Amino acid sequence: MRTDQIIERFGGVTKEEPLTTLPKDMVLSNTQVLESVNPFFGYYNDGPQVKKKLYVYLVLESHHPYELVVRATEQVKKRFRHSFDAVPGCATRGNITCQVIRVKDIKNFGQVIQLQELYQAEGIKFKKNVAPLKKEMTLIRLLKFFLLEPNEGGLYMDHLQKNVGYFRIPEFIDWEDFKKLTTQVKFETSLLFFDAATAFFSENCQLVSLVRIYKENITPTQVIPIKDRYLRLLG
Repeated sequence: MRTDQIIERFGGVTKEEPLTTLPKDMVLSNTQVLESVNPFFGYYNDGPQVKKKLYVYLVLESHHPYELVVRATEQVKKRFRHSFDAVPGCATRGNITCQVIRVKDIKNFGQVIQLQELYQAEGIKFKKNVAPLKKEMTLIRLLKFFLLEPNEGGLYMDHLQKNVGYFRIPEFIDWEDFKKLTTQVKFETSLLFFDAATAFFSENCQLVSLVRIYKENITPTQVIPIKDRYLRLLG
């Protein structure tokens, strides 16, 4: 695809994954970092077992403005000797919600402390005394920019993540209703083995509601029947 056909949008993703607290010797003293032990849970929990990338969540103290986190990330990337991706968000377990920075594309857990130190130097404060988690399903909301390759029928492929596609839906769906809907979609056995999340982006001063699909080596042709099944059930 030509680069002039790629569109940039700002929005977010909501998903649910099991999180586990990293051991104390892997993180800065008196802080908490969570690992997504099964990222893209709906795909890897049901489908093939392959080596998965590391996804960690730096748990923050109180509220940090979006701009502060993004600018801090820009500065950390200048000083960190390896590439990584980081976006702000929040993680909710029960009635407790904590602000987080989701970090991916790090090579190993040994890089976590260095990242925390660099973020601290940029004014980011980490939360203390949080109850540890062990493979506990957690609702995660992330804010991020998308680089998308438009396809026909309200379908988009992620330009940076080859395993991710999106499609438009006519209205917002809350997470609990979306989980039930996804279970119904997967009753169509030919569509098994994908992870689904809700998403949105801003366009023409409005929020566009989306479904995000993850599947190894997914193509637009594979997204279309999943999209059609969701839209049929939505009526």
